[in-house]
Amino acid sequence: MRCAAFRYNVPMTADQHWLARARALAELGRYTCSPNPMVGAVIVRDGRIMGEGFHARAGEPHAEIHALRAAGPRARGACLYVTLEPCCTHGRTPPCTDAIIAAGIARVVVGTIDPNPAHAGRGLALLRQAGIETLCLNDRTCAELNERFNHFITTRRPFVHAKWAMSADGKIAPATGSARWISCPESRTYVHKLRAEYDAVMVGIGTVLADNPQLNVRLEGTWRQPTKIIIDSHLRTPANAALLQGAPTVIACARAADPSHADALRAAGARIIALPGPDDRVDLPALLELLGSEGITSVFVEGGAALFGSLFAAQLVQRATIIIAPMLLGGQSALSPIGGPGVPTVEAAWRLTDVTITSCGVDTILSGRVAYPRSPRPSSSAVNAASTAWPSDNDASDGPSAPGNRHRIPPCSA
Repeated sequence: MRCAAFRYNVPMTADQHWLARARALAELGRYTCSPNPMVGAVIVRDGRIMGEGFHARAGEPHAEIHALRAAGPRARGACLYVTLEPCCTHGRTPPCTDAIIAAGIARVVVGTIDPNPAHAGRGLALLRQAGIETLCLNDRTCAELNERFNHFITTRRPFVHAKWAMSADGKIAPATGSARWISCPESRTYVHKLRAEYDAVMVGIGTVLADNPQLNVRLEGTWRQPTKIIIDSHLRTPANAALLQGAPTVIACARAADPSHADALRAAGARIIALPGPDDRVDLPALLELLGSEGITSVFVEGGAALFGSLFAAQLVQRATIIIAPMLLGGQSALSPIGGPGVPTVEAAWRLTDVTITSCGVDTILSGRVAYPRSPRPSSSAVNAASTAWPSDNDASDGPSAPGNRHRIPPCSA
């Protein structure tokens, strides 16, 4: 069954046309380039492509270098289109700005400025100093392409993406607790592709005990396997849990009550991290700080309700994707997706912005950025003190925010 996403068609200028080609190339690195951003580049002269490329893996040449090598001497006097401002510092590879200047490129058009504080605006400034014309289109789709990188490079915390499947009446499982399978096969394949994009996948201990998930990417071909993270405050993960097989597994606990069980988990390959927080629970902000310091730039969270409740309450989730199945489960005691106390009023709700709606098999997939209300300003008025201020469309953030139903997540291709 064909899966489709809604999107707008807007007439393009020549610059936008070639930048769209660069964006398509950048997408080729979606599953391989982390922790680096996805970048595509196209070199054009007289309306013809002289060379193009994309960044595939950290440590390998950047998109601009691939494009320059493909163009060779034809790059002189041409225009370079690149989705992200070229780097100007020496990391795993030399700065791209040096190569662009040496190749004789006459004009550089970028989709967005690099949010990395070490690069932001400096790359274009160096190119202008060398006599190269530069233009930034401030393209939203280029920014959306790297929402995970943009968040991590500016906060040093991993980008957190919460995903759940639920019935049309908002239940993640019937009252009996059996949740397999709410989503259709096409949606489950799509989730595996999403899982493959992330550095780590996270679940709570309730999900481990109820479902015994594997949390790996099970698709044809060779795929990068994310690190598995279990939030298990009291270290109840069975030593024979399915997810202990394969990729590295991290168990975050508040305390290890049984040293012998902890030893058994380590013997099974798990790494145990004790991060005690309030109420004898795992300190989730501290965990994200630790993961970021170890190079984990993104985390895909797959449940359950208690973990979602804690993450949303701490305002740690940046994106939510909800798979809605065309079924009704009912039941007053059936679980809802987000546990915990929730919000006190509708005005204080966590809202989704930049929402996309995608069909996948018989399911509907809704995805959006999570916007949290600001803390109210001090006021002597109880009414004013209870009011909630929301960010305006012009407020700066670590990612794009605009109304409309625009395509961000890759469409379901099952």
